[in-house]
Amino acid sequence: MVSKRAGQVIEDYEIVEQIWQGSTSGVYLAKATSNNSQYGPYVAIKLLNTRRSRFRNSVHIAQFKKQAMIAMELNHPNIVKAYKFFQDDHDIGMIMEYVPGKSMRQWSMERTFSLDEVIMIFKAMLLALAHLEEHKIVHKDVKPENILISPDMQLIKLTDFGYATRKSFFSWDKFPYAGTERYMAPERRTGQATYKSDIYSLGKVVEEFLIKCNCEVPDYIIAILKNCINPDPKSRYEHASTAYKDLEFLIEYHRKKDALRHHF
Repeated sequence: MVSKRAGQVIEDYEIVEQIWQGSTSGVYLAKATSNNSQYGPYVAIKLLNTRRSRFRNSVHIAQFKKQAMIAMELNHPNIVKAYKFFQDDHDIGMIMEYVPGKSMRQWSMERTFSLDEVIMIFKAMLLALAHLEEHKIVHKDVKPENILISPDMQLIKLTDFGYATRKSFFSWDKFPYAGTERYMAPERRTGQATYKSDIYSLGKVVEEFLIKCNCEVPDYIIAILKNCINPDPKSRYEHASTAYKDLEFLIEYHRKKDALRHHF
């Protein structure tokens, strides 16, 4: 995507093109200007829109900085890494890991994910959510647009912590109702955001793509999914790590069971 920012140099990286544009920020692909650039040959740079950055004390700037601080403390193979937050006279932004590929939503416009691929994404995102829980972070906007996938599916990463909040006694959520309604847990409509509401959102994503793959889904997958998207939080998985362990165990159990049956 052609961008007016092409050629701009930020922190030893030159902007090549725009990858994505949202209402408050844009994401750009940038290449290193030297062989010893700190974060590798390519990065993604997320910049707050200029019209927003004029208001230096706005809630959007505060939330953008909070997003960067949250993302920078995370280090997991299924979460896009944020390297650095910066603010100068012209721009407010952050330098992030570049993931070659597209969002799950973009891929879905070109192809249909198979059952095995949907399960791969399910597992990767459960691991990402488990990592967030370890850091007391709720993402609040798990959806196909925020899941980046490389063409060979070796990289599956959660991104965009724009609405993320930290769960602590003293925390205050500036955007309690923010998110995407289609994937939002029922309790989110009352302003509540928990680890369980992220699990619900992921479950709705997986449910959507299992329907799209038009394949026969094993009963145990359906059972796990139901425990993710139960409208009642009390009947939902308590932790993403538990759902992941159930999924891993049952996949392996049925794989061995099928191999034994075919052997005889």
